[in-house]
Amino acid sequence: MQKEWSSFRITLILYLVVLILPLGFYFVYTSFQTMQNDTKIVHQSSWTAGAMAHLALIQNDYERVVHIDKALQEISPWVAQNNDSNLYIGGQTLSKDFEQIDACWTAYKESYMKHDTIAIGKQSLQCYELTDTFATVIEKMVYLKQNKIINIFYMSLALAMIFALLIIYLVRAYIGQQMKKHAIHDHDTKLFNKQYFCAELKTSCARAVRNNAPLSLLSISIDDFGKESKHYSQKMQAFLLKTFGGLITSLTRESDIACRYDENRVFILLPDTSEEHALILEKRIREALEKHDFGVIPELNFKFATTHLNYKETPETFLSRTEGLLK
Repeated sequence: MQKEWSSFRITLILYLVVLILPLGFYFVYTSFQTMQNDTKIVHQSSWTAGAMAHLALIQNDYERVVHIDKALQEISPWVAQNNDSNLYIGGQTLSKDFEQIDACWTAYKESYMKHDTIAIGKQSLQCYELTDTFATVIEKMVYLKQNKIINIFYMSLALAMIFALLIIYLVRAYIGQQMKKHAIHDHDTKLFNKQYFCAELKTSCARAVRNNAPLSLLSISIDDFGKESKHYSQKMQAFLLKTFGGLITSLTRESDIACRYDENRVFILLPDTSEEHALILEKRIREALEKHDFGVIPELNFKFATTHLNYKETPETFLSRTEGLLK
């Protein structure tokens, strides 16, 4: 169940990444759409102010009046949408500023229809001043707004990169954990690991009982070894385990199954091997280990135990009986 739950969590995280990506793209798309629309409004408000200044000089320009009308109609929804913005830097509100421009422009058009030259001149200048100030306010608002969007974009990008790196780390850690979990070799000694030994013990015992074949188990323990060792550092222990594992591999047959059971114990399954022949192997390994110079002080001390399978006992009993001889 642990493996399935871990796989589920990794899969869920990957799905979340896939779901977040479209949201990120949507945010980028809407941000650029907003910036594009805001830039358009800045151009329109600036053009409107310039067009009203032009009307103060050339009063009989009906086509320009129509264009200004259209521009103000396009600016109006943007004003309503951004009226409550905290980026407003004017003296009232954005909508009131626009209402003043709209009222001035309405009065200008009435004077224009009446051909009141004096009123047209005054109102066009008044509308220009209001619109020019309004355009400056909009330009600064859009500048601040775009800066805010850009900062959010960069912050989101940075968070996305951190999140992606975190996902990569989790996936790699999970893969490493699963590889370690399902590996059959011990990292330090290069012998088979405990998981593989337990599986092979059951298989070998069943095969021996079925075929009425001999099966022996040789166990070796190293004194004062492991995390609580008083004489050997972790680095030194890693070196000793590597050397020890190499010696065991060189002294056993291909059919023998040498496994590191825990920190200081090694079991060697000997299929089709009688207790007599197993004891011969034990003697050979004992002599080789005693003669080998491991280069440490104090020298390594080993304990040995060799047992033969009783066909009536379970694999667990067989193993427990062998462990008892090492104590």
